[in-house]
Amino acid sequence: MRVVGIIAEYNPLHNGHIYHLERAKAKSGADFCIVVLSGNFVQRGEAACIDKYTRASWAVKAGADLVLELPSVYAVASAERFALGGIRTLLGTGVVTDLAFGCEQPNLETLYQLCDVLVSEPPSYRSALHRHLSLGKSYPRARYDALAEIGAPENMLETLAQPNNILAIEYLRAIGAYAPDIRPIPIPRIGNDYHEEHLSGEYSSATAIRKALLMGDEAALSTMPSFVGGAMLYDPQFPIPPETIGPLILYAIRSMSIKSLAELPDVAEGFENILAKSAKKCTSIAEFYDSIKTKRFTLARCKRIGVCAMLGITNEQVHETVRSSGSEYLKVLAMTTKARALLSEIAKRPHAPLILRNADIPSCAAIVQRNLTTDAFSTDVLAIATGNEMHRDSEGPIIL
Repeated sequence: MRVVGIIAEYNPLHNGHIYHLERAKAKSGADFCIVVLSGNFVQRGEAACIDKYTRASWAVKAGADLVLELPSVYAVASAERFALGGIRTLLGTGVVTDLAFGCEQPNLETLYQLCDVLVSEPPSYRSALHRHLSLGKSYPRARYDALAEIGAPENMLETLAQPNNILAIEYLRAIGAYAPDIRPIPIPRIGNDYHEEHLSGEYSSATAIRKALLMGDEAALSTMPSFVGGAMLYDPQFPIPPETIGPLILYAIRSMSIKSLAELPDVAEGFENILAKSAKKCTSIAEFYDSIKTKRFTLARCKRIGVCAMLGITNEQVHETVRSSGSEYLKVLAMTTKARALLSEIAKRPHAPLILRNADIPSCAAIVQRNLTTDAFSTDVLAIATGNEMHRDSEGPIIL
């Protein structure tokens, strides 16, 4: 049995994702497809455009057999931790044989060359990296400049400059460390640039699609399957504007002590003092982020810190999750009836607990219960922020 895994956000699911799903199944020859999906909050430090159960049902309608939740401690994180969580979740099934990921650079040899340098950190690179970090640069910028300084080939630098390639490299790093038997399958990305803010036909970026949806632009309909576009454009509850969670983030940060702020993931170098000072004087989330972002603390990093504060995610929780060999779990968000056979195979393998209902939780390890509580709390938070009722974690998965 071959099972292909995909790690995704589907924020929202669009034609490029449909292409990726179809190519992943075709290139892997898989009997089943498992998607590990970010929950209600995503890597860019924002609420997803719609709740996790709706996005999971989209994935199933698009061709996935089983959708598992990427734990919040991994979903709201930099590329390294995001990729690590996705790989460890897929590994926890005990059945995944392949990982298909989108990237701008489909040449595995080039991706592995970059991965080897970043993992081995030769002395010249490590020295250059520390020097660039000391100049106040963000880690991605410092990493790129360090590689350029030590004479990395142009094709490697071009590869590292593109966002999907960065995730691809982190997937390869995590596979090498935890799942060497999983076969990586790069799928060339099609359509416009990842950060492009304007629609460009059938294959537009998720950034451009979200912007068009928020403006009510019907041109966005051509970029998505009909079962996505209708809900996103004509349901007044969606898409969820990024600023919706702003008051809850400001409330959370204002309520926290300096010590608690210092214990948030990604907070370092006294940044907790800046968070506290700015949160007290700013009246909107946009003003708050604008006042705290720097070259080192990028906007995305600041947004992730804000979401972690709101959800109560701490450094200690993240470190215990990453370091513990028993922290993985398989929270089912959606599945097809066909996937029952797949679940039976997964249940035979004691890799990670399978969570289908609340009754499955008490027997789990303490860190698993803690992370599941965070995931369920994220649904409560999103319901409060939007004023909308939505499918709750206690109701179990959606079966199509």
